[in-house]
Amino acid sequence: MMTLTPSDAVALVRKNLDEVEPNGSVMYGDENEDNRSIDDIVKKNLPEAINAVQKAAPVSLLEGKEHLFSGSDTVTIDGGVLSFTLASPSKYMRLVAFQAADSDIVVTDTIPEASPEGRKQLNQYIRGRADRPRLVLLQGRHTGPAFKYYSLTDGSAYEDDPASAIAQFSYVEEQLYSASATGYDISRRLRQNIIDRLTAMVMETYSDQRSQLFYQKANNFPII
Repeated sequence: MMTLTPSDAVALVRKNLDEVEPNGSVMYGDENEDNRSIDDIVKKNLPEAINAVQKAAPVSLLEGKEHLFSGSDTVTIDGGVLSFTLASPSKYMRLVAFQAADSDIVVTDTIPEASPEGRKQLNQYIRGRADRPRLVLLQGRHTGPAFKYYSLTDGSAYEDDPASAIAQFSYVEEQLYSASATGYDISRRLRQNIIDRLTAMVMETYSDQRSQLFYQKANNFPII
């Protein structure tokens, strides 16, 4: 993971614009947009560009924040089903990796609770197990996201400390704009995609049809 600063984002977006047309970034002057400078537009749209790219990218390119469970979180085990809820300040946006302590399988995607696969987990005979686990994201629980993992082989082994049943849990955090922000955490392999999407957003603000070129480039993810 790396930090992308607003000043670096501005410089890289201007570089993109100048590659399209010499001195292209100069064309987006303050007088053409109600005294809003291109720098302000870049900085205000940077978190949105980061979120959009990190939601669309292949999970193999993502780097997540490892969650450290605390008293503000809730972890319980019932009949081999591991349930956990993150505290409301969590900025969880997308799963990167989850692994139970009794499984060698790393889960990289969540299943909606109301989906056919999610409902299937209610059947103890066909639900997920250690060799083919499933992680369900509960419906309507996003401020303090709630999950159910199917399933532990022996939940009683972790009754004294339910959180110890979780070997790893990492996720991408949602980035929110702040005028005082000095940088935003991003997945290193996605930096250029983020800059390309940000360039497209700037060009779209000025009704430049060439923005579609950069939207396309932003969706062209690196090969593993």
